[in-house]
Amino acid sequence: MDKSITEIRVFEPTDKTVGAEISYSTPKSRKSFHLPKPSDPKSAQPLAIESFAMDPQTYYDWMNEVESYLRKQKPSK
Repeated sequence: MDKSITEIRVFEPTDKTVGAEISYSTPKSRKSFHLPKPSDPKSAQPLAIESFAMDPQTYYDWMNEVESYLRKQKPSK
């Protein structure tokens, strides 16, 4: 039985609740499915040092926000 993939296509989702649509073909059939919708990057929370390893710029931006917040919390002398 020949199961080799002959073609793969990726489409932007038309439904905002799902991720990209993937379609692949073999000599005898075609299958389509949707990838899970990626989470909103703005809602992702840092996970200790792993956050820095994944995206140093985002980690740096978050740490600047933390520092700014802490400065605002200090009582003025």
